[in-house]
Amino acid sequence: MSEKQPCRICAKLILPTTAARNDGMCMPCKGGYRQNIEDGKLRGEEHRRYLASAEALYWNALVGRVHHSPEGLSELALAEQHYYAVSALQGEVYNGGLDQYFGNSSGDHYASACAGLLELGATQTLALLHEAKHLLFGAQPVPTEQALRQLSMPTYADERDLDCEAALDALDTQFYLDAEQLNERLLRYAREHRLFEMEVE
Repeated sequence: MSEKQPCRICAKLILPTTAARNDGMCMPCKGGYRQNIEDGKLRGEEHRRYLASAEALYWNALVGRVHHSPEGLSELALAEQHYYAVSALQGEVYNGGLDQYFGNSSGDHYASACAGLLELGATQTLALLHEAKHLLFGAQPVPTEQALRQLSMPTYADERDLDCEAALDALDTQFYLDAEQLNERLLRYAREHRLFEMEVE
């Protein structure tokens, strides 16, 4: 078998027949998707590092404590409640928007998320959350039970409220701009309160 030779673009070793067929390039370089492969490897490595980090280990334990204890969020120290509620808000919005946040169980902790954002000094994000709350519930308080929230939300009605949906989409877009660098604020808050060092079951 002929010795492999480097791709002329990325230097990965390829068969001579591949090189001859592709003008000296490997298939990913020839197809234009080499960078996607390399980016995917980097993301995978970053994710593996995150999973082994104190942050991820703490978050997984915190979620377990909230969802597997009778007291739920109220079992946590106040700093943990704020960290959990804001992190859950951020995760829900990035996954499916503010409508998803209020429609899912994370919306049970709306009051704690508001208090947490205030504690973090994330007043712009807090204003977006308040505006979404007003669109969905008006002047009424946010129900603390998921089923009751969904019954009150125009986005869950039989006839779609297109104006409400468009306004929520606009708020989502502002949230995604991350003007206040929410994740960095959460990390600073966690370090200030030594959350990642706390013993968790």
